[in-house]
Amino acid sequence: MAPSNHFSLPSELIEEILYRTPVESLLRFKATCKQWCTLISSDKRFMHNHLDHSPEQFIRIDDDQTVQIMDPVTRILSESPIPYEFRNPFPVSSMVHCDGLMLCVCDDLNNGRVRYGNLAVWNPFLKNIKWIQPSVCYWGTDYFGFGYDKASRHNYKILRFSGDVSFSRVEESDPRKCEIYDFDSVSWRSIDAEFGVDVDTDCVGVSVEGSMYWIAQKKESEFFILCFDFSLETFTDVCVCPPFWDTRRLGCFNGDRLSLLTQDEESMEIHVWVTKKLSDVVVSFSKYFSVTRSDLPALQFHGDMALPGYFIGKKRNIMAWCEGDEEEDDKLYTCITFYEIDQGGVRKQIETGRHGLSEYNDPLICSYGYVPSLIPVPK
Repeated sequence: MAPSNHFSLPSELIEEILYRTPVESLLRFKATCKQWCTLISSDKRFMHNHLDHSPEQFIRIDDDQTVQIMDPVTRILSESPIPYEFRNPFPVSSMVHCDGLMLCVCDDLNNGRVRYGNLAVWNPFLKNIKWIQPSVCYWGTDYFGFGYDKASRHNYKILRFSGDVSFSRVEESDPRKCEIYDFDSVSWRSIDAEFGVDVDTDCVGVSVEGSMYWIAQKKESEFFILCFDFSLETFTDVCVCPPFWDTRRLGCFNGDRLSLLTQDEESMEIHVWVTKKLSDVVVSFSKYFSVTRSDLPALQFHGDMALPGYFIGKKRNIMAWCEGDEEEDDKLYTCITFYEIDQGGVRKQIETGRHGLSEYNDPLICSYGYVPSLIPVPK
């Protein structure tokens, strides 16, 4: 009898291979054996390790009907229908990404005044959605953060606050307060997190390594980075913010730092700043690179249009998915365009969509950073 060629790989090596396997393929691998099915479906350690090995992508909601996901490296664009729950009267107006989960702020279009109608957590890959009911109601002046307790990464939390929290507790009946939503208790609770600043409403915050970051300002002083630590449940000042113009967007860089992209609307110069590691004792921004060519496109065509979504590459390049206006045959269109830009100018330009202005509802941000994830929405 011929000797058997059967052999098995060590489990550690199998996991290392699976960490580098696209999430779409892993779902098919669940049928391979019971061990793999358990690993992919239930092992939180494996889910988070796989997430940390996965490359970032763009996600955007187009015309309130379609979810678009783009790989910025291959520039492959995939589309799927938006979940029924996010159609009128609760379309998604803004999102915060954390571990492949999107915290979705949804507007009530049937309401006469600007007010948030609802809040949901969504895994676009697994197609899980959980609606988060308010303690009282959501308001148009609310800010939201999304992160986790570093002692237990699967312990995800939502932050809600409104205006200057240090002055909003004058009356106990005032619905504007600072609250934390715990998925374990499925409820909101008030917290004593003091701060007295104005958050930059034109630059939506970003979640990095479980903490939330925004651009903020204390009265007439200089702008700085405000952090909310979900482990300590406190606000802290991180560092001074670099100078910026009307077009500005805060993002994550290299998984453990912040980036800031700014563009001068007159000269079209683009400046990219990055911080040191956010875990360092002293954090500060330094200029990473600038693009000073005069033929650069406007990443935010004008103040009424959506902010660009972007990634900063390690080769000093920018990948941005933006909105812009274009006139054709005496008609004005909103064009959705992907750009790859480095210090030599525009390297790639791909139009991914076009809408008549009357057909299109401008979102707050054109696109978001996103990593497809096996992590289910917490129940």
